[in-house]
Amino acid sequence: MRIDAIWRGRFWTGDPARPEAHALAVHRGRILAVDELSGLEPEVEYDLGGARAVPGFHDAHHHTLGTGDHLSQVDLRHPRVTTLEGLYAALARRAAELPRDAWVRAGGYDQNRLGAHPTAEGIDAAVGGRPAVVEHVSHHMLVASTRAFELAGYPGRDGYPDVPGGRVEREKSGRAVGLLQENAGTPVRRESARDSQERTQQLLRLASDQALDYGLTSLTEPGVIVGGMMGANDPSLGAYQTAIEAGTLRPRMTVMPFHHLLHGLELGAEGWRTLDLGMRTGFGDERLRLGPVKIISDGSLIGRSAAVHRCFCGEADNRGLMVVDPEELSELVLSFHRAGWAVATHAIGDRAIDHALDAVEAAQRVEPRPARHRIEHFSMASDEQVRRCAALGVVPVPQGPFVTEFGDGVLEAIGPDRARGTYRLRSLLDVGMTVPGSSDSPICDADPIASIDAMVNRRTSSGAEFFPEERVTVEQALRAYTYGSAYAVGREHEVGTLAPGQLAEPLLTSGQVPRRWRLVRHLPRTGGGKVRRLGAAEWARLEAAPSAAGAP
Repeated sequence: MRIDAIWRGRFWTGDPARPEAHALAVHRGRILAVDELSGLEPEVEYDLGGARAVPGFHDAHHHTLGTGDHLSQVDLRHPRVTTLEGLYAALARRAAELPRDAWVRAGGYDQNRLGAHPTAEGIDAAVGGRPAVVEHVSHHMLVASTRAFELAGYPGRDGYPDVPGGRVEREKSGRAVGLLQENAGTPVRRESARDSQERTQQLLRLASDQALDYGLTSLTEPGVIVGGMMGANDPSLGAYQTAIEAGTLRPRMTVMPFHHLLHGLELGAEGWRTLDLGMRTGFGDERLRLGPVKIISDGSLIGRSAAVHRCFCGEADNRGLMVVDPEELSELVLSFHRAGWAVATHAIGDRAIDHALDAVEAAQRVEPRPARHRIEHFSMASDEQVRRCAALGVVPVPQGPFVTEFGDGVLEAIGPDRARGTYRLRSLLDVGMTVPGSSDSPICDADPIASIDAMVNRRTSSGAEFFPEERVTVEQALRAYTYGSAYAVGREHEVGTLAPGQLAEPLLTSGQVPRRWRLVRHLPRTGGGKVRRLGAAEWARLEAAPSAAGAP
Protein backbone atom coordinates (compact mmCIF):
# COMPACT_ATOMS: atom_id res chain seq x y z
CA MET A 1 0.00 0.00 0.00
CA ARG A 2 1.33 3.43 -0.97
CA ILE A 3 1.24 5.95 1.89
CA ASP A 4 2.38 9.52 2.38
CA ALA A 5 5.27 9.12 4.82
CA ILE A 6 7.08 7.10 7.44
CA TRP A 7 8.72 8.93 10.34
CA ARG A 8 11.50 7.18 12.25
CA GLY A 9 12.77 8.23 15.65
CA ARG A 10 12.31 7.71 19.39
CA PHE A 11 8.64 8.37 20.07
CA TRP A 12 6.97 8.70 23.45
CA THR A 13 3.46 7.97 22.25
CA GLY A 14 1.38 8.67 25.35
CA ASP A 15 -0.49 5.45 24.54
CA PRO A 16 -0.38 3.08 27.56
CA ALA A 17 -0.73 0.09 25.21
CA ARG A 18 2.49 1.08 23.40
CA PRO A 19 4.30 3.88 25.26
CA GLU A 20 7.46 3.74 23.13
CA ALA A 21 7.79 3.45 19.35
CA HIS A 22 10.41 3.82 16.66
CA ALA A 23 8.34 4.47 13.54
CA LEU A 24 5.04 6.07 12.55
CA ALA A 25 3.24 5.55 9.24
CA VAL A 26 1.27 8.64 8.24
CA HIS A 27 -1.32 8.89 5.48
CA ARG A 28 -3.69 11.74 4.67
CA GLY A 29 -2.91 13.55 7.90
CA ARG A 30 -3.51 10.64 10.25
CA ILE A 31 -1.33 8.01 11.86
CA LEU A 32 -1.96 4.76 10.02
CA ALA A 33 0.35 2.47 11.96
CA VAL A 34 2.90 2.50 14.79
CA ASP A 35 6.01 0.33 14.29
CA GLU A 36 4.07 -2.27 12.24
CA LEU A 37 5.09 -1.17 8.74
CA SER A 38 5.01 -4.34 6.65
CA GLY A 39 3.42 -3.80 3.24
CA LEU A 40 3.57 -0.01 3.50
CA GLU A 41 5.43 1.93 0.79
CA PRO A 42 5.97 5.58 1.71
CA GLU A 43 6.35 8.46 -0.71
CA VAL A 44 9.00 9.86 1.63
CA GLU A 45 10.75 8.86 4.86
CA TYR A 46 11.96 11.16 7.61
CA ASP A 47 14.54 10.29 10.23
CA LEU A 48 14.76 12.18 13.50
CA GLY A 49 18.30 10.98 14.00
CA GLY A 50 17.65 9.58 17.45
CA ALA A 51 15.91 12.67 18.83
CA ARG A 52 13.00 12.18 21.22
CA ALA A 53 9.55 13.09 19.88
CA VAL A 54 6.26 13.41 21.74
CA PRO A 55 2.65 14.22 20.73
CA GLY A 56 1.81 17.84 20.07
CA PHE A 57 1.01 19.83 23.17
CA HIS A 58 -2.56 20.91 23.92
CA ASP A 59 -3.17 23.84 26.28
CA ALA A 60 -6.55 23.27 27.94
CA HIS A 61 -7.00 26.90 29.03
CA HIS A 62 -5.32 29.38 26.68
CA HIS A 63 -6.90 32.78 26.06
CA THR A 64 -5.72 32.92 22.47
CA LEU A 65 -6.97 36.36 21.50
CA GLY A 66 -6.03 37.68 24.94
CA THR A 67 -2.54 36.25 24.44
CA GLY A 68 -2.19 38.12 21.17
CA ASP A 69 -3.44 41.27 22.86
CA HIS A 70 -0.90 40.82 25.66
CA LEU A 71 1.91 40.31 23.15
CA SER A 72 1.00 43.66 21.60
CA GLN A 73 0.87 45.51 24.95
CA VAL A 74 3.41 46.91 27.37
CA ASP A 75 4.46 43.85 29.38
CA LEU A 76 4.42 44.66 33.11
CA ARG A 77 5.01 41.16 34.42
CA HIS A 78 7.71 40.46 36.96
CA PRO A 79 10.71 40.60 36.57
CA ARG A 80 10.35 43.07 33.70
CA VAL A 81 8.75 45.49 36.13
CA THR A 82 9.60 45.29 39.83
CA THR A 83 8.40 48.65 41.25
CA LEU A 84 5.52 51.08 40.77
CA GLU A 85 8.04 53.64 39.52
CA GLY A 86 9.18 51.13 36.90
CA LEU A 87 5.57 50.52 35.88
CA TYR A 88 4.90 54.21 35.35
CA ALA A 89 8.19 54.58 33.44
CA ALA A 90 7.21 51.72 31.10
CA LEU A 91 3.86 53.40 30.41
CA ALA A 92 5.60 56.71 29.72
CA ARG A 93 7.94 55.09 27.19
CA ARG A 94 5.03 53.55 25.27
CA ALA A 95 2.99 56.76 25.40
CA ALA A 96 5.89 58.69 23.85
CA GLU A 97 5.70 56.38 20.82
CA LEU A 98 1.96 56.90 20.22
CA PRO A 99 -0.26 59.63 18.78
CA ARG A 100 -1.80 62.05 21.25
CA ASP A 101 -5.22 60.36 21.47
CA ALA A 102 -4.09 56.75 21.11
CA TRP A 103 -4.88 54.23 23.85
CA VAL A 104 -2.00 52.97 25.96
CA ARG A 105 -2.54 49.29 26.74
CA ALA A 106 -0.49 47.43 29.31
CA GLY A 107 -0.88 44.34 31.43
CA GLY A 108 0.66 41.84 33.78
CA TYR A 109 1.32 43.84 36.96
CA ASP A 110 0.95 42.15 40.35
CA GLN A 111 0.40 44.38 43.39
CA ASN A 112 1.81 41.62 45.59
CA ARG A 113 5.20 42.20 43.97
CA LEU A 114 4.93 45.98 43.58
CA GLY A 115 3.57 46.73 47.05
CA ALA A 116 0.43 48.49 45.79
CA HIS A 117 -1.85 48.94 42.80
CA PRO A 118 -1.16 51.80 40.39
CA THR A 119 -3.67 54.65 40.44
CA ALA A 120 -5.43 56.67 37.77
CA GLU A 121 -3.55 59.75 38.97
CA GLY A 122 -0.19 58.02 38.58
CA ILE A 123 -1.11 56.66 35.16
CA ASP A 124 -2.33 60.12 34.04
CA ALA A 125 1.06 61.61 34.80
CA ALA A 126 2.87 58.80 33.01
CA VAL A 127 0.82 58.82 29.79
CA GLY A 128 0.30 62.55 29.52
CA GLY A 129 -3.49 62.46 29.80
CA ARG A 130 -4.01 59.75 27.19
CA PRO A 131 -6.60 57.01 27.63
CA ALA A 132 -4.95 53.99 29.21
CA VAL A 133 -5.91 50.61 30.62
CA VAL A 134 -3.49 48.68 32.82
CA GLU A 135 -4.60 45.07 33.34
CA HIS A 136 -3.77 43.14 36.48
CA VAL A 137 -1.90 39.87 35.87
CA SER A 138 -5.06 37.93 36.79
CA HIS A 139 -7.19 39.80 34.23
CA HIS A 140 -9.80 40.05 36.98
CA MET A 141 -9.13 43.73 37.58
CA LEU A 142 -7.70 46.76 35.86
CA VAL A 143 -6.65 50.33 36.55
CA ALA A 144 -7.83 52.98 34.10
CA SER A 145 -6.62 56.50 33.46
CA THR A 146 -8.93 59.47 33.95
CA ARG A 147 -9.26 59.91 30.17
CA ALA A 148 -10.37 56.26 29.89
CA PHE A 149 -13.13 56.92 32.42
CA GLU A 150 -14.19 59.99 30.45
CA LEU A 151 -14.42 58.09 27.16
CA ALA A 152 -16.53 55.48 28.95
CA GLY A 153 -18.92 58.28 29.97
CA TYR A 154 -17.67 59.24 33.44
CA PRO A 155 -15.82 62.60 33.38
CA GLY A 156 -13.28 63.07 36.11
CA ARG A 157 -13.91 59.51 37.34
CA ASP A 158 -17.07 60.81 39.05
CA GLY A 159 -20.33 58.93 39.02
CA TYR A 160 -18.87 55.57 38.08
CA PRO A 161 -21.52 53.05 39.14
CA ASP A 162 -21.32 50.04 41.39
CA VAL A 163 -21.81 46.93 39.27
CA PRO A 164 -23.22 43.59 40.50
CA GLY A 165 -20.37 41.10 40.70
CA GLY A 166 -17.79 43.88 40.76
CA ARG A 167 -16.04 46.32 43.05
CA VAL A 168 -14.96 49.94 42.52
CA GLU A 169 -12.13 51.28 44.67
CA ARG A 170 -13.10 54.80 45.74
CA GLU A 171 -11.79 57.89 47.47
CA LYS A 172 -13.71 59.16 50.52
CA SER A 173 -15.57 61.51 48.19
CA GLY A 174 -16.87 58.57 46.19
CA ARG A 175 -14.69 59.31 43.19
CA ALA A 176 -13.15 56.23 41.56
CA VAL A 177 -9.45 55.79 42.38
CA GLY A 178 -8.89 53.86 39.15
CA LEU A 179 -8.95 50.22 40.31
CA LEU A 180 -11.93 48.26 38.95
CA GLN A 181 -12.45 44.64 39.97
CA GLU A 182 -14.37 41.91 38.12
CA ASN A 183 -17.54 43.14 36.35
CA ALA A 184 -16.85 46.73 37.36
CA GLY A 185 -14.18 46.93 34.65
CA THR A 186 -16.49 46.00 31.78
CA PRO A 187 -17.56 49.55 30.68
CA VAL A 188 -13.96 50.74 30.43
CA ARG A 189 -12.79 47.51 28.78
CA ARG A 190 -15.46 47.77 26.12
CA GLU A 191 -14.51 51.36 25.34
CA SER A 192 -10.82 50.48 25.07
CA ALA A 193 -11.56 47.51 22.83
CA ARG A 194 -13.04 49.33 19.86
CA ASP A 195 -10.60 47.94 17.32
CA SER A 196 -10.74 46.86 13.72
CA GLN A 197 -11.16 43.37 12.33
CA GLU A 198 -7.65 43.75 10.97
CA ARG A 199 -6.26 44.14 14.48
CA THR A 200 -8.17 41.06 15.63
CA GLN A 201 -6.46 39.05 12.91
CA GLN A 202 -3.08 40.52 13.85
CA LEU A 203 -3.59 39.48 17.48
CA LEU A 204 -4.57 35.95 16.52
CA ARG A 205 -1.48 35.72 14.33
CA LEU A 206 0.74 36.81 17.23
CA ALA A 207 -0.79 34.18 19.51
CA SER A 208 -0.61 31.50 16.84
CA ASP A 209 3.05 32.14 16.08
CA GLN A 210 3.94 31.95 19.77
CA ALA A 211 1.91 28.78 20.24
CA LEU A 212 3.67 27.01 17.39
CA ASP A 213 7.05 28.14 18.66
CA TYR A 214 6.12 26.51 21.97
CA GLY A 215 4.93 23.30 20.29
CA LEU A 216 1.25 23.91 21.05
CA THR A 217 -0.64 22.31 18.19
CA SER A 218 -4.07 22.42 19.87
CA LEU A 219 -5.61 25.13 22.06
CA THR A 220 -8.79 25.53 24.08
CA GLU A 221 -9.94 29.16 24.10
CA PRO A 222 -11.93 29.60 27.34
CA GLY A 223 -14.23 32.41 26.31
CA VAL A 224 -15.01 34.03 22.95
CA ILE A 225 -17.65 36.41 21.70
CA VAL A 226 -17.29 38.67 24.71
CA GLY A 227 -16.57 42.29 25.52
CA GLY A 228 -15.67 41.67 29.13
CA MET A 229 -12.97 39.77 30.95
CA MET A 230 -10.54 38.55 28.29
CA GLY A 231 -12.21 39.66 25.07
CA ALA A 232 -9.83 42.12 23.45
CA ASN A 233 -12.30 43.56 20.99
CA ASP A 234 -15.63 41.79 21.02
CA PRO A 235 -14.68 39.09 18.52
CA SER A 236 -17.24 36.76 17.02
CA LEU A 237 -16.63 33.12 16.28
CA GLY A 238 -16.22 34.24 12.70
CA ALA A 239 -12.93 35.95 13.57
CA TYR A 240 -11.44 32.56 14.42
CA GLN A 241 -12.91 31.00 11.30
CA THR A 242 -11.45 33.77 9.14
CA ALA A 243 -8.04 33.42 10.78
CA ILE A 244 -7.99 29.66 10.19
CA GLU A 245 -9.06 30.05 6.55
CA ALA A 246 -6.33 32.63 6.00
CA GLY A 247 -3.67 30.50 7.69
CA THR A 248 -3.29 33.14 10.40
CA LEU A 249 -4.37 30.81 13.20
CA ARG A 250 -2.77 27.40 12.78
CA PRO A 251 -3.25 25.35 15.98
CA ARG A 252 -6.46 23.37 16.23
CA MET A 253 -9.00 25.36 18.22
CA THR A 254 -11.74 24.41 20.64
CA VAL A 255 -13.60 27.55 21.67
CA MET A 256 -16.00 28.28 24.53
CA PRO A 257 -18.78 30.84 24.19
CA PHE A 258 -19.47 32.85 27.32
CA HIS A 259 -22.76 32.00 28.96
CA HIS A 260 -24.46 35.33 28.35
CA LEU A 261 -24.36 34.68 24.59
CA LEU A 262 -26.63 31.67 24.96
CA HIS A 263 -30.38 32.16 25.19
CA GLY A 264 -33.68 30.34 25.24
CA LEU A 265 -35.04 28.95 21.97
CA GLU A 266 -38.68 29.50 21.06
CA LEU A 267 -38.92 25.97 19.69
CA GLY A 268 -36.58 24.40 22.23
CA ALA A 269 -37.48 22.43 25.31
CA GLU A 270 -38.47 24.50 28.31
CA GLY A 271 -35.43 25.60 30.26
CA TRP A 272 -32.94 25.19 27.42
CA ARG A 273 -30.37 27.86 26.74
CA THR A 274 -28.20 27.48 23.68
CA LEU A 275 -26.97 29.20 20.52
CA ASP A 276 -29.18 29.73 17.49
CA LEU A 277 -30.01 26.58 15.50
CA GLY A 278 -29.56 24.60 18.72
CA MET A 279 -25.79 24.30 18.33
CA ARG A 280 -23.94 22.88 21.31
CA THR A 281 -20.62 21.45 22.50
CA GLY A 282 -18.94 19.43 19.76
CA PHE A 283 -20.22 21.36 16.74
CA GLY A 284 -17.48 22.02 14.18
CA ASP A 285 -14.58 20.14 12.65
CA GLU A 286 -11.02 19.16 13.52
CA ARG A 287 -9.75 22.72 13.04
CA LEU A 288 -12.43 24.70 14.87
CA ARG A 289 -15.20 23.45 17.11
CA LEU A 290 -17.41 24.51 19.99
CA GLY A 291 -16.31 23.42 23.43
CA PRO A 292 -18.15 23.90 26.72
CA VAL A 293 -20.09 27.02 27.60
CA LYS A 294 -18.07 29.23 29.96
CA ILE A 295 -19.35 30.75 33.20
CA ILE A 296 -17.15 32.98 35.37
CA SER A 297 -18.45 32.45 38.89
CA ASP A 298 -15.86 34.25 41.04
CA GLY A 299 -12.71 36.29 40.96
CA SER A 300 -8.97 35.93 41.50
CA LEU A 301 -7.05 34.44 44.41
CA ILE A 302 -4.05 36.76 44.31
CA GLY A 303 -6.39 39.66 43.57
CA ARG A 304 -8.33 38.66 46.72
CA SER A 305 -11.64 38.57 44.87
CA ALA A 306 -12.07 34.78 44.69
CA ALA A 307 -15.12 33.56 46.64
CA VAL A 308 -13.74 31.95 49.81
CA HIS A 309 -15.41 30.59 52.94
CA ARG A 310 -13.04 32.39 55.33
CA CYS A 311 -11.86 35.95 54.85
CA PHE A 312 -8.55 36.83 53.26
CA CYS A 313 -5.67 37.45 55.64
CA GLY A 314 -5.81 40.95 57.13
CA GLU A 315 -9.19 41.69 55.53
CA ALA A 316 -11.86 40.75 58.06
CA ASP A 317 -14.76 41.69 55.78
CA ASN A 318 -13.47 40.26 52.48
CA ARG A 319 -14.68 36.82 51.40
CA GLY A 320 -14.31 37.68 47.75
CA LEU A 321 -17.02 37.96 45.12
CA MET A 322 -19.49 35.62 43.49
CA VAL A 323 -19.72 37.16 40.02
CA VAL A 324 -22.77 34.98 39.38
CA ASP A 325 -25.19 34.47 42.26
CA PRO A 326 -25.27 30.81 43.43
CA GLU A 327 -28.98 30.41 42.64
CA GLU A 328 -28.45 31.81 39.14
CA LEU A 329 -25.41 29.59 38.67
CA SER A 330 -27.47 26.52 39.47
CA GLU A 331 -30.18 27.62 37.04
CA LEU A 332 -27.65 28.30 34.29
CA VAL A 333 -25.84 25.00 34.64
CA LEU A 334 -29.14 23.09 34.53
CA SER A 335 -30.35 24.94 31.44
CA PHE A 336 -27.09 24.34 29.56
CA HIS A 337 -26.86 20.73 30.74
CA ARG A 338 -30.37 20.02 29.49
CA ALA A 339 -29.54 21.58 26.10
CA GLY A 340 -26.58 19.24 25.65
CA TRP A 341 -23.74 21.58 26.54
CA ALA A 342 -20.73 20.76 28.63
CA VAL A 343 -20.30 23.54 31.18
CA ALA A 344 -16.95 25.02 32.20
CA THR A 345 -17.28 27.06 35.40
CA HIS A 346 -14.46 29.35 36.46
CA ALA A 347 -14.23 28.67 40.20
CA ILE A 348 -11.10 29.57 42.13
CA GLY A 349 -12.11 30.00 45.78
CA ASP A 350 -13.38 27.11 47.88
CA ARG A 351 -16.78 28.78 48.25
CA ALA A 352 -17.14 29.11 44.47
CA ILE A 353 -16.03 25.50 43.98
CA ASP A 354 -18.76 24.32 46.34
CA HIS A 355 -21.38 26.27 44.39
CA ALA A 356 -20.09 24.92 41.06
CA LEU A 357 -20.20 21.32 42.30
CA ASP A 358 -23.66 21.88 43.78
CA ALA A 359 -24.88 23.12 40.41
CA VAL A 360 -23.52 20.12 38.49
CA GLU A 361 -24.88 17.67 41.05
CA ALA A 362 -28.33 19.27 40.86
CA ALA A 363 -28.33 19.21 37.05
CA GLN A 364 -27.37 15.54 36.94
CA ARG A 365 -30.07 14.75 39.47
CA VAL A 366 -32.75 16.41 37.30
CA GLU A 367 -31.51 14.98 34.00
CA PRO A 368 -28.79 12.32 34.30
CA ARG A 369 -26.57 12.05 31.22
CA PRO A 370 -22.89 11.56 30.43
CA ALA A 371 -21.33 15.02 30.40
CA ARG A 372 -17.75 16.21 30.68
CA HIS A 373 -18.40 19.33 32.74
CA ARG A 374 -15.33 21.22 33.94
CA ILE A 375 -14.19 23.51 36.72
CA GLU A 376 -11.64 25.96 35.40
CA HIS A 377 -8.73 26.52 37.83
CA PHE A 378 -10.13 24.52 40.79
CA SER A 379 -7.52 26.49 42.68
CA MET A 380 -8.43 26.21 46.36
CA ALA A 381 -9.91 22.76 46.96
CA SER A 382 -10.35 20.70 50.11
CA ASP A 383 -9.89 16.92 50.21
CA GLU A 384 -13.67 16.54 50.25
CA GLN A 385 -14.06 18.78 47.20
CA VAL A 386 -11.46 16.71 45.35
CA ARG A 387 -13.35 13.50 46.13
CA ARG A 388 -16.67 15.07 45.22
CA CYS A 389 -15.31 16.41 41.93
CA ALA A 390 -14.10 12.92 41.00
CA ALA A 391 -17.40 11.28 41.99
CA LEU A 392 -19.36 13.71 39.78
CA GLY A 393 -17.06 13.11 36.80
CA VAL A 394 -16.17 16.81 36.64
CA VAL A 395 -12.85 17.62 34.96
CA PRO A 396 -10.66 20.01 37.01
CA VAL A 397 -8.50 22.31 34.89
CA PRO A 398 -5.57 23.52 37.05
CA GLN A 399 -2.60 25.59 35.91
CA GLY A 400 0.85 24.35 36.91
CA PRO A 401 2.66 27.67 36.45
CA PHE A 402 0.40 29.35 39.04
CA VAL A 403 2.64 27.75 41.67
CA THR A 404 5.68 29.58 40.33
CA GLU A 405 4.01 32.86 39.49
CA PHE A 406 1.60 33.25 42.39
CA GLY A 407 2.55 30.81 45.15
CA ASP A 408 4.19 33.45 47.33
CA GLY A 409 1.20 35.76 46.97
CA VAL A 410 -1.22 32.95 47.81
CA LEU A 411 0.62 32.27 51.06
CA GLU A 412 0.16 35.92 52.00
CA ALA A 413 -3.48 36.04 50.90
CA ILE A 414 -4.84 32.95 52.68
CA GLY A 415 -2.01 31.69 54.92
CA PRO A 416 -0.12 28.38 54.78
CA ASP A 417 -2.88 26.22 56.28
CA ARG A 418 -5.40 26.99 53.57
CA ALA A 419 -2.73 27.31 50.88
CA ARG A 420 -2.01 23.60 51.31
CA GLY A 421 -5.16 22.94 49.27
CA THR A 422 -4.24 25.23 46.37
CA TYR A 423 -3.02 24.29 42.91
CA ARG A 424 -3.36 20.56 43.59
CA LEU A 425 -2.16 17.98 41.07
CA ARG A 426 -1.09 14.73 42.74
CA SER A 427 -4.32 14.63 44.77
CA LEU A 428 -6.36 14.79 41.57
CA LEU A 429 -4.48 11.89 40.01
CA ASP A 430 -4.67 9.84 43.19
CA VAL A 431 -8.49 9.80 43.09
CA GLY A 432 -8.46 8.68 39.45
CA MET A 433 -9.13 11.93 37.61
CA THR A 434 -7.67 12.77 34.22
CA VAL A 435 -5.79 16.04 34.65
CA PRO A 436 -5.17 18.43 31.73
CA GLY A 437 -2.25 20.81 31.33
CA SER A 438 -2.77 24.51 30.83
CA SER A 439 -1.20 27.92 31.35
CA ASP A 440 -4.13 30.39 31.42
CA SER A 441 -2.04 32.44 28.99
CA PRO A 442 -1.58 35.40 29.06
CA ILE A 443 -1.95 35.21 32.85
CA CYS A 444 1.16 33.03 32.72
CA ASP A 445 3.44 32.50 29.76
CA ALA A 446 2.14 29.72 27.51
CA ASP A 447 5.46 27.83 27.39
CA PRO A 448 4.54 24.20 28.22
CA ILE A 449 8.13 23.45 29.22
CA ALA A 450 7.88 26.01 32.01
CA SER A 451 4.51 24.58 33.00
CA ILE A 452 5.83 21.04 33.15
CA ASP A 453 8.76 22.24 35.24
CA ALA A 454 6.34 23.90 37.68
CA MET A 455 4.13 20.80 37.87
CA VAL A 456 7.12 18.59 38.63
CA ASN A 457 9.17 20.82 40.93
CA ARG A 458 6.55 23.09 42.58
CA ARG A 459 8.71 26.01 43.63
CA THR A 460 7.57 29.60 43.92
CA SER A 461 9.39 32.47 42.27
CA SER A 462 11.24 33.06 45.54
CA GLY A 463 12.55 29.49 45.39
CA ALA A 464 10.40 28.15 48.22
CA GLU A 465 8.89 24.68 47.98
CA PHE A 466 5.11 24.87 47.56
CA PHE A 467 3.59 21.74 49.13
CA PRO A 468 5.85 19.22 47.37
CA GLU A 469 3.45 16.37 48.19
CA GLU A 470 1.45 17.60 45.17
CA ARG A 471 4.36 17.08 42.75
CA VAL A 472 3.86 14.83 39.74
CA THR A 473 6.38 13.03 37.56
CA VAL A 474 7.57 14.46 34.27
CA GLU A 475 5.74 11.70 32.44
CA GLN A 476 2.50 12.51 34.25
CA ALA A 477 2.91 16.21 33.45
CA LEU A 478 3.64 15.39 29.83
CA ARG A 479 0.54 13.20 29.65
CA ALA A 480 -1.48 16.08 31.11
CA TYR A 481 -0.31 18.41 28.34
CA THR A 482 -1.16 15.87 25.62
CA TYR A 483 -3.84 13.30 26.40
CA GLY A 484 -5.24 15.09 29.47
CA SER A 485 -6.04 18.34 27.67
CA ALA A 486 -7.55 16.48 24.73
CA TYR A 487 -9.74 14.50 27.15
CA ALA A 488 -10.94 17.71 28.81
CA VAL A 489 -12.72 18.72 25.57
CA GLY A 490 -13.64 15.26 24.33
CA ARG A 491 -10.94 15.14 21.65
CA GLU A 492 -8.85 12.26 22.96
CA HIS A 493 -9.98 10.09 20.04
CA GLU A 494 -8.13 12.35 17.57
CA VAL A 495 -5.27 14.16 19.38
CA GLY A 496 -3.16 13.64 22.47
CA THR A 497 -1.40 10.37 21.66
CA LEU A 498 0.62 8.89 18.82
CA ALA A 499 -1.63 5.95 17.95
CA PRO A 500 -3.38 4.60 14.85
CA GLY A 501 -6.27 6.83 13.82
CA GLN A 502 -4.92 9.91 15.59
CA LEU A 503 -4.29 13.12 13.69
CA ALA A 504 -0.65 13.63 12.80
CA GLU A 505 -0.22 16.93 14.66
CA PRO A 506 2.50 18.70 12.67
CA LEU A 507 0.74 18.44 9.33
CA LEU A 508 -1.43 21.45 10.09
CA THR A 509 1.47 23.83 10.58
CA SER A 510 1.77 24.73 6.88
CA GLY A 511 5.34 23.53 6.68
CA GLN A 512 6.51 25.33 9.83
CA VAL A 513 7.42 22.58 12.24
CA PRO A 514 7.20 23.43 15.94
CA ARG A 515 10.63 22.77 17.40
CA ARG A 516 10.17 22.81 21.15
CA TRP A 517 7.78 19.94 21.39
CA ARG A 518 10.69 17.61 20.82
CA LEU A 519 11.58 18.72 24.33
CA VAL A 520 12.12 15.74 26.57
CA ARG A 521 15.35 13.80 26.22
CA HIS A 522 14.74 11.85 29.41
CA LEU A 523 11.52 11.10 31.27
CA PRO A 524 12.28 10.72 34.98
CA ARG A 525 9.77 8.41 36.65
CA THR A 526 9.88 10.09 40.04
CA GLY A 527 8.71 13.48 41.27
CA GLY A 528 11.33 16.19 41.34
CA GLY A 529 12.88 15.30 37.99
CA LYS A 530 14.08 18.26 35.97
CA VAL A 531 12.87 19.24 32.52
CA ARG A 532 15.90 20.15 30.46
CA ARG A 533 15.74 22.68 27.66
CA LEU A 534 17.60 21.68 24.55
CA GLY A 535 20.58 23.90 23.87
CA ALA A 536 21.18 25.99 20.75
CA ALA A 537 23.56 23.43 19.25
CA GLU A 538 21.00 20.67 19.68
CA TRP A 539 18.30 22.73 18.02
CA ALA A 540 20.62 23.57 15.15
CA ARG A 541 21.27 19.87 14.57
CA LEU A 542 17.55 19.06 14.67
CA GLU A 543 16.65 21.86 12.29
CA ALA A 544 19.31 20.73 9.83
CA ALA A 545 18.07 17.13 9.87
CA PRO A 546 16.07 15.76 6.91
CA SER A 547 13.09 15.42 9.24
CA ALA A 548 12.73 19.15 9.78
CA ALA A 549 10.07 19.61 7.11
CA GLY A 550 7.64 16.98 8.21
CA ALA A 551 8.50 15.09 11.37
CA PRO A 552 6.52 15.42 14.58
